[in-house]
Amino acid sequence: MAWARRVWLRLQSLFRRGRFAQRLDDEMQFHLDEQIAENIAAGMSREEARYAALRTFGNPTGLKEDTQDTWGWVWLHEIGRDLRHGVRMLRKNPGFSSVAVLTLTLGIGATASIFSVVDSVLLRRLPYRDPSRLVSVYEDRSSTGFPRKQFTPANFADCKAQTAIFRDVAAVDADRFYNLTGNGGTPERLSAEGVTHNLFSILGVWPQVGRVFRPEEDTAGFEHVVLLSHRLWLSRFGGDRNVVGQDIILNGEKYSVVGVMPPWFSFPNKDADLWVPTAFTSQQQADRGAHFLTVIGALQPQVSVGQANAELAVFSQNLRQQHMDIMRFVDGFVAVPLQEVYTRDVRGGLIVLLVAVAFILLIACANIANLLLSRATVRQREIALRSALGASRGRVVRQLLTESAVLATGGGALGILLTKGSFSFLKALIPGDLSRTLSLTLNLPVLAFAILISLASTFLFGLTPALQISKTDVSDSLKEGGRVGAGRRSKSLGNLLVVGEVALSLVLLVASGLLLKSFANLRGLDPGFRSDQVLTAHIDVPDGKYRDFGQRAQFFQTVLERMRVLPSVSSAGFTSALPLTWKSGMGGFVGMASFLPEGVVCSDVQYAALDRVVSPGYFETMRIRLLGGRLFDDHDGPDAPSVAIINEAMARKFWPNEDPLGKRFRFNLVGGSFRFFQIVGIVDDAKQMGLDEPAKEEMYFPYWQAQRNYMVPSTLVVHTRGDPTSVARAVREAVWSVDRDQPVSEIATMDDILDREVEPRRVQAVLLGGLAALALTLACVGIYGVMAYLVTQRNREIGIRVALGAHRGDILSLILGRGAKLTLTGVSIGLVASLPITRLMGALLFGVSPMDPLTFAGVAFLLISVALVACYIPAWRAMRVDPIVALRFD
Repeated sequence: MAWARRVWLRLQSLFRRGRFAQRLDDEMQFHLDEQIAENIAAGMSREEARYAALRTFGNPTGLKEDTQDTWGWVWLHEIGRDLRHGVRMLRKNPGFSSVAVLTLTLGIGATASIFSVVDSVLLRRLPYRDPSRLVSVYEDRSSTGFPRKQFTPANFADCKAQTAIFRDVAAVDADRFYNLTGNGGTPERLSAEGVTHNLFSILGVWPQVGRVFRPEEDTAGFEHVVLLSHRLWLSRFGGDRNVVGQDIILNGEKYSVVGVMPPWFSFPNKDADLWVPTAFTSQQQADRGAHFLTVIGALQPQVSVGQANAELAVFSQNLRQQHMDIMRFVDGFVAVPLQEVYTRDVRGGLIVLLVAVAFILLIACANIANLLLSRATVRQREIALRSALGASRGRVVRQLLTESAVLATGGGALGILLTKGSFSFLKALIPGDLSRTLSLTLNLPVLAFAILISLASTFLFGLTPALQISKTDVSDSLKEGGRVGAGRRSKSLGNLLVVGEVALSLVLLVASGLLLKSFANLRGLDPGFRSDQVLTAHIDVPDGKYRDFGQRAQFFQTVLERMRVLPSVSSAGFTSALPLTWKSGMGGFVGMASFLPEGVVCSDVQYAALDRVVSPGYFETMRIRLLGGRLFDDHDGPDAPSVAIINEAMARKFWPNEDPLGKRFRFNLVGGSFRFFQIVGIVDDAKQMGLDEPAKEEMYFPYWQAQRNYMVPSTLVVHTRGDPTSVARAVREAVWSVDRDQPVSEIATMDDILDREVEPRRVQAVLLGGLAALALTLACVGIYGVMAYLVTQRNREIGIRVALGAHRGDILSLILGRGAKLTLTGVSIGLVASLPITRLMGALLFGVSPMDPLTFAGVAFLLISVALVACYIPAWRAMRVDPIVALRFD
């Protein structure tokens, strides 16, 4: 156990060094006194005895240092001493220290903040069992504009049988809605997911209370069981565990609660309130025409995603040959990793932001390095004195790096606080369907990353200045009246750092300019409708309560009549799909219905369009322009001829070079029947899939003629004469006056819906714009610092020039010319560096080219202008130099 004793003694010597030093002093003094006593006994005087003892004993200070070196871990003690000295030096210069720490706080905090989002969204594994093996499977219909279309029940059953590829396969029927009534609460519209019973075992997620569905409950006739979301359990049932086993009323029918899911679970969409079994009927299981299933597969352990797609290509080709009549437009099946499905829309933006904050950190480090180089002027004599007293260059560099580490530690600590404070804003960068599953936290990876970049920044901004400062000429610096100033290498390094700052800033400014212009283009885009003064509300009429089509249609009619008589309402209407809201969360669009123009028997063209069921007044309320023909009115009832309105995109694609008004097409209804509809109107294209997506072909049917169409009106739109939110209460009362148990949910203005649509792009643009503004500020501060330092160093030269007759304009040109040269060099390098970077941003842009000349020119002009302003202040000081004062010797 000798090693343990040695370690213990070394720890004591480290943490009780004062006590050990005192004991060493006492022991040395004891031996010195003994030697003096022996010398006095030999006949020497006390003074002679003391000098003789010291000569015999040796240098006490040297002996003490040699002895302390044997205590161990001297390097740790020296680091502690360096830290204390570094803190004292920085306390002596509070201005410099504050600026440096603030700059590092911004750089480290911004970098760690964006990394926390990247870690949460792109790096952190989804909280499911073996998430790297989970894939979402789609039908590839790229030839018709839908590369990721949802599955049909029959194709899902065939895919499930491919056990060589998948360990198991589950399906989700998303976008179901149920009206919850009873239980002592107000009617409530709930978002539900129909799932096959094996979904939860594939995901490896189990209820917090109760159980999951049993296989027999996933069959028609036995499916009236339900799983509650944790959010609904708390809000509606007060977190009562006894709710399991009780019945609740959904769409007028009893469902037995079998479990409550964990708080974080919300699959596949963030708004899921309920999960119910799919319970396909035999007719549904044979259906290859209705695309409404999101398919989730767990790959076999030995199968990669690439191998799975190769196998699926062969399988889908064989299936297509067997069912050519209905699958001729299916290009294949494709498996996509589940995490990629969720993050594909934000991956590019997050990577751009991560690169941007890395640039900010580099600019911040360059700024501090310049500050350190400028500060080296007043520390040359201090460093020379250390060297003269025996300090090696490595020892000086270590001390200077320790001071840099103190700055980085302060900046890192404050940066972590800044990161934590930014979470409330940055959560908008998390994909919507993951917003309940993922959260931004100061977890171990984020903290480790913050510490790592703090250490890295120490070397980024501290090492080169330390090496430069440590080259001080001892004799020159200690010479009385010797000139103190920076050498040519220091000046060149400072200039190089400024050029780098300007170049990096220009790249960020160009990128943010393109994103801001893209966002402005997107927000200013004509969506095909007017969003101002429009209120929307979801009203889902349950089939269980309104089984008769006439009753359901009469409900809509009565609600509209009561809304239209309100003095604050100018028009109102219903629609089955509100623009920008129904996109079927994880995969293609579910409302693509097939039709066939009259006279066409068979064609290689896929006749399909998005179908809508609307009421009279819908187009007027949304102010969708009528381009030809007429709109629906109250005469388009159930006994009137079947009519339809199409959008311009549908007319252009399927009736090119001819007028479609008056033409008829056959529309396939639920149950295999069909009906012919005559086109009576053409309206403008309204954006449905997204503002940045091209308008799809759309056909509209009057709701009185929508019997046996799976689409039913569910969204009320109201055009008001004033603030749309002021009629929200009136909307609820109008609906409840017709049916007290009918929920009215998701009341929002159309402007809010538009804002939500562009929110991710807005956050990205604002963040990158803020980072670019910060980079511009830091770069200008850097330029100002270099120019101010230049004026200080050339004070005598400027005084001589003025004494010899130089005008103030000449001095101004001298200083501004130097700053302009550095700025133009940085701008030139930045413009060249921006070219490949902006090309990579192409997928993030809308309505603007990655090489947009106006953006490049405008950003360059802005940076040059601001930089010249930063140069003008030192130049103005230089013009006011008094030659008498400048030439006076210290």
